[in-house]
Parts: sequence; structure tokens; C-alpha cells
Amino acid sequence: MSNKAKKKYLLEIRKRYFTSTKVEKQNILDEFCKVCGYNRKYSIRLINSKSETNKKSKKTGRPKKYNHPEIIAFLKQLWISSNLVCSKRLKAMISLWLPFDDQPLSQQNKELLLSISAATIDRVLSKVKRKYKKFGLSTTKPGSLLKKQLIRPPSRVPIIKLLF
Repeated sequence: MSNKAKKKYLLEIRKRYFTSTKVEKQNILDEFCKVCGYNRKYSIRLINSKSETNKKSKKTGRPKKYNHPEIIAFLKQLWISSNLVCSKRLKAMISLWLPFDDQPLSQQNKELLLSISAATIDRVLSKVKRKYKKFGLSTTKPGSLLKKQLIRPPSRVPIIKLLF
């Protein structure tokens, strides 16, 4: 039996369990232990515990202030148009590109963009960075083709031959 099926079964058992007499509860508990393969004490604890649907997971920490769609869209557009530059250079470019942006930004978002750190830019763009790879990146690699293209100085030729 899968875990999802066990949870559904637990919800149904719980409804029956709380509206029954003591003898019926023993039979329901025996049935639940047999079907799910749980220990009796563990089964009692599961049935008596509060429903997981009522529990709300509480997020810890302060709310994210750079999670606004306008900020993410601006950073993404700037990062892609600058050929996927690193976040330190991207931070320096924000103040230069901000006045000429096509999309209107609120004053609060402009201030946030000007105060954003390079590490935060990396965190905000982490999902976007997985999709894109650098293009146009070339480096010199050692090889025979490169050596042939280099202009070689003329070999030692006697001066006399050059004059005549």
C-alpha cells in the first residue's frame, strides 16, 4: 500500500473512529493495523493526531524583497542582452541601463535595483541561469593551425644576398 493510499485510508478511519464506541474502536484499530502494517501504539498516535491538512507550514525569516516580477524581468533582460555577464559586472551596469529601460519601473523597484548586491542577483537569476549558456565565447587554443597563421620572421639570410 502506498503512502498516499495510507493517508487517505487514515482520514476515513479517523471519521469512523471518533464516532464509535469503545468496542468498535478496538475493531477499527485492529483493522487499521492489519491493513497498513503499523504497530498498535503508532496507529493510535496517528488516528488521534491532528489532521495534516489543518497544519500550515510557517515560513521562517523575513519576506523576500527582490521577488517582484518587474525586478526579475529587468535583471533577466539586462543579463541576456549583456551576453550573460557575471553578477558583479551586471550590478555596475544596472545604474547605466536603468534610465533607458523600456519597461516602466516603480520608484521603489528602482531603488531596490540600485541597492541590490551581486550575490542577491545570483540568487534571483539562479532559475534563469540554468536555461541559458554563453555564446560567442572564444579563447585561443594552442594548435598547429594557429602556428601556421602566425607571421614568422625571415630566417637568417646573409646581408650580401639581400643587397644584390
